[in-house]
Amino acid sequence: GGGYIFKSTLLIIVNKAVEKEGFLFVFFGGAIGATARFAFQFYLPKIGGFPISTLIVNILGSFFLGFIFNLSSYKSDNWLHYLLLAGFAAAFTTFSTFAFETVQMFREDDYILGILNLALNNLLCVIFILFGMKISEAI
Repeated sequence: GGGYIFKSTLLIIVNKAVEKEGFLFVFFGGAIGATARFAFQFYLPKIGGFPISTLIVNILGSFFLGFIFNLSSYKSDNWLHYLLLAGFAAAFTTFSTFAFETVQMFREDDYILGILNLALNNLLCVIFILFGMKISEAI
């Protein structure tokens, strides 16, 4: 009947998505990454108005991205890329949150925290991508 046709069509679409683009891997990786980011933001409150959870998530996400990207077994078209980089790392890191929080600091005339947030997130994330790559080279 109609239910069988719907289920068969849905199964074909899902299989094609996994084969072609890895949509399901991005979906599941993204769900895990977003949940992990939420946990950091939930359990690590701001310190003196400074969004420490965003900084920590960006540093960890940068390290993770550099580490996974640089592994010798990394292939840009495999399921691990979709799951870990396009899914998890993209949802876990919070650049848009970082940008929004920085703008809010400037709007509230808290220029010192805003500049500190800009400097630390940019400098430390670049350093930790390089650190992740270096560590993965030793494996």
